[in-house]
Amino acid sequence: MTQQKKGSYMKDAVSLLGATVPILGLNAAVYAGFFLVAVVWFGVWAAITFFVAKLVPAAAWICVIIALGAGGFAWRMARRYLLYMVKGAHIAAMTEVLLGRDVPRGAGQIQYARDIVTRYFKDVSVLFGLDALINGTVKAFTGTFVRIINFIPLPGDFQRLIRIVQQIINRSLSYVDEAILSYAIARREENVWNSARHGIVLYGQSYKPILFTTIKAYLIGKAFSLAFFAMVLVPGLLIATVVGKQAIEMQSIITIIAFIIAAVGGRLLELAFYEPFALAYTMVTYHREIEGKQPDPEWDRKLQSASESFRKLIGKAEEAGLKAGDKVGLPQAAPAGAGVSAAAEAPVVEPPRR
Repeated sequence: MTQQKKGSYMKDAVSLLGATVPILGLNAAVYAGFFLVAVVWFGVWAAITFFVAKLVPAAAWICVIIALGAGGFAWRMARRYLLYMVKGAHIAAMTEVLLGRDVPRGAGQIQYARDIVTRYFKDVSVLFGLDALINGTVKAFTGTFVRIINFIPLPGDFQRLIRIVQQIINRSLSYVDEAILSYAIARREENVWNSARHGIVLYGQSYKPILFTTIKAYLIGKAFSLAFFAMVLVPGLLIATVVGKQAIEMQSIITIIAFIIAAVGGRLLELAFYEPFALAYTMVTYHREIEGKQPDPEWDRKLQSASESFRKLIGKAEEAGLKAGDKVGLPQAAPAGAGVSAAAEAPVVEPPRR
């Protein structure tokens, strides 16, 4: 892997986004809809809180707690079933582009990508189940094999800083999960559990540059999130100040609601406009770093001993293989330089330049 090739990963990620603009637009539209719903939701609860506060001032805080609790639950459920399908379609489309396959350029790209997701993952429960097992395995791998000292040579008394770095690593792992899902799509194997097994083993063999990318993407994302938060907060505080002059007793609650809306808005802007890039960046790094490699049985054994999730994943793969009458396990060695493309029977090419 040449340095020049590694240096092009970020540029390739931008090219992937350029080639999947229809799904990128859908992603942004969905998050914009969620922001409008959030504004209406918290606006309604602000009005309820205003009237409740006039009758029982202490009860106003109960309204804020209900608004946050119910809103958070609804957000998690909606994002689980709606947004992840949009993200799954985006992963599928970018994977196809990354492997040089023909992908529709217009609105048909959305249906094309959704068809890929439904073909290999059958329904939402399979997608979530697979992602959960990948996530559990990657976290177990990180806890067992990744040492902070490999990334930052710190003296032993920097324990607090080491813990912070470890938390950053753990929170960046969702990008790795999605890159492995991309590998499962790239293989075009009906048994996605078996494909994911191979993808995890290949990650273990090449984890350092991939994990560096995810950490970098995560930290940049937090900077963007803070900027988006400030961008939404300023007009929110101005509105809170104007409204608060009319209801002094409600000013503190209105200000809190403005902060909540700003936090939600900032996060949604990050998810709509930055996270697709972070995902593309990680996918490119993952596919390039595993290129020319085959899953190592020794790493497979290490992961089985380290992760219950990985053992469950193998069980799912074997169960799916029995139903289909397919052989399950690690693939036979491929010719040197074949990499993921050998398994997918399609050439790995540089993403189209825009």
